[in-house]
Amino acid sequence: MTEFSAPFDGSQIATELQWSRMARRWGLDGVHADSPGSTDLKVTGNGTGNVSLAPGSAYVNGFFYRNDAAMNIPVTANAGGSARVDLVVLRADPSANAVNAVYKTGGAVAPTLAQDEAGTWEIPVAQCTVAAGSSVVTATNVLDQRWFTGKAIVPSIASQRRPPTAGLFALEGSEVLVADGSNWNLLGTIQSREPSTYTPVWTAGTAASSTVINWGSGSQNSGRYRLLGGKLCWVSIQLTPTGNPAAYDDPIAVTLPLPSTVAYRQIFTWNFTSSNGEGSAVGVGMTFPTESATKIARLRFPLADGISASSTPNSFNMLTNDPFNIRTGDVLTITGTYEIA
Repeated sequence: MTEFSAPFDGSQIATELQWSRMARRWGLDGVHADSPGSTDLKVTGNGTGNVSLAPGSAYVNGFFYRNDAAMNIPVTANAGGSARVDLVVLRADPSANAVNAVYKTGGAVAPTLAQDEAGTWEIPVAQCTVAAGSSVVTATNVLDQRWFTGKAIVPSIASQRRPPTAGLFALEGSEVLVADGSNWNLLGTIQSREPSTYTPVWTAGTAASSTVINWGSGSQNSGRYRLLGGKLCWVSIQLTPTGNPAAYDDPIAVTLPLPSTVAYRQIFTWNFTSSNGEGSAVGVGMTFPTESATKIARLRFPLADGISASSTPNSFNMLTNDPFNIRTGDVLTITGTYEIA
């Protein structure tokens, strides 16, 4: 086994292969462009014996390539009796000490790219179809096949962002943003694969002075949550009391792991199962932004004022003793996804 490291005073980059192996990690093969809509190194056909390669730059197997002006590349005549599929490639050739744009002929299908790590290495720029007996390529017979090389993710301060160059990514805290040329847009939030946990606080009402509900010593009171893409949070709360709390006149409320947006109400589902012969029910929970952004303020269940089709539907708030006397062994579960502030 032979080890190699460079560049040092006594261990310099001595061969093109050594350079290529190092430099190719700085950037992927491809055209330097902000988006596929750019014209950098784009090939066009105009029905003449040439195709035109636009100005631009690229990486090819760790080597830099630059074309400063529109360049004509001759089309190889097709003497066959059927259409031929060719490629325009960027070819890095250590024996020629150069990267060049090359017209490469194929057959019924496009030619295979040469990709020898220690020798010739090609990346595609365009596919050209040449009709039988022809030596011209029209605009409609050019298929853009450019590979593109990207930009690194850069750390960013929200109040001091750099210009939103298209295709640039930025990391601000746990948020990943992508630029589209005009604006910075939230792509997602870095998150753990496993949900985080918190201890929900249950109160009678949402006011700061609300009474904390005592569900009994040793009760199961657990909350799990996970940040999703953007400003969304999934939460699941489960309560199994070991006691019988007092009867309060204010609705049951419970804290969220993260504050919700105050733009509008957030909706959750809840399920209650009694182990004391009182049955079970399902309903909806909701935040009331005018009261609190940190709590599910209501657990509501549907009722009507009669049993006919004309009966007026309504909903009521769950209390500690209405419509169920919540106590030892009962189970209350709340689940939902909401928008965080």
